[in-house]
Amino acid sequence: MRLLVIFFALFFSSPLFGVEVSPIIGLGQENLGLEAGKFIQNSDKNFKFQPNIAGVLRLGVSAFGFSVGYSFRGSEKEIDPAKAKTDMTEIQLGYNAENWGIDGFYQTYKGFFTEGTNTTQNYQDLELKHYGFISRYAFNDSEFSVGGLLDQSYPVTQTASKLYLVGGISEDVMNTDVSLLQMENAGIDQGFEDLRKLRSFAVKLGAGLGHYWVSDSRFFVGGLFDALASYANYKFESTTGDSTLSDSTMSFNVKIGLGYSGEKYKSGLSLSTDITNLKTPGRGLLSPSSNRILVYFRWLADF
Repeated sequence: MRLLVIFFALFFSSPLFGVEVSPIIGLGQENLGLEAGKFIQNSDKNFKFQPNIAGVLRLGVSAFGFSVGYSFRGSEKEIDPAKAKTDMTEIQLGYNAENWGIDGFYQTYKGFFTEGTNTTQNYQDLELKHYGFISRYAFNDSEFSVGGLLDQSYPVTQTASKLYLVGGISEDVMNTDVSLLQMENAGIDQGFEDLRKLRSFAVKLGAGLGHYWVSDSRFFVGGLFDALASYANYKFESTTGDSTLSDSTMSFNVKIGLGYSGEKYKSGLSLSTDITNLKTPGRGLLSPSSNRILVYFRWLADF
C-alpha cells in the first residue's frame, strides 16, 4: 500500500518539479527456490524446494535514475492447492547511471514443496530470506545499461556492450522446523539432516559482461552474465548443537531482455536467474536461486 502511495505521488506531482517520470506495470512469475539434492554428500538425486505461486503483479516507478518496484501475488490461487501455501514479499530498488549502478533486493518466501522426490513433500514452515545489493562499475564507455536490458528504466538507443567490475553483499537465511531430508532421502547426509537454521553473510566480487543488439526499428535483444566469488561467514543451528564456518563459493547472475524501445511507449520481456551456493555442515551445498520472468509495459510521463 505504501508503494502505491509513492507511485501515484511521484506520477501526479511531476508537473510541479518538471520531472520525467517513467511508471512501469508488469505481469510474470517470480520465485525463490532451493536446490539441494545433487549437492548433498552421498546423494545421487536432484531435488528442489519450490514455492507454490501461480503468478505475480509488479508495480514500479523511475525518476532521476532511481527505480523502485514491488511485486505481489496477482492471485491467491496456488499452482496446486494440495501443496504448501506460499507467502512472499519482493522489493527491488535501483539506481543506474551511464557507467555505474546499484541494485538492492529483498525477498522472503515461506511455504515450499519438493520437486524431484518420489512423493511430493510439503514444508509449510520452511522459510527462505535473500537480501542485499549488487553494484557495477563499467570498464568502458558505451550506451549499454543493465536497467535498459531488464525493464528500460534507462534508454535503449543503440547496439552496445560493457564489461563490469561487480561487487556486493548479501545475507541468506534458511529456517525449518523439520529436517529437509525425509522419506527416501533420510540418512544420506546426517549433518544436513540435523540442520534447522542457516544464516550466511557474504561479500562478493567478480566481473560481468553485457551486450544488446538494437535494430533500426528500435527492437532489441541482449543479455548479461556475472560470475562472482563469495566469501561468507556462516552460523548453523542443528539438533546436535550450534556451529560456525567461514568459506568461499561462487555465485552467478544471468539476465536476458528483449522488447521495443519506442520514444514514449516501451514494452518487453525480461528473464533473470541469480544463483547462490551456500555451505552446509559437512561437505554439502544449498543453492538458492532467484528466478524472474516479467512482461512489462512502460511509458514516459514527460510534463
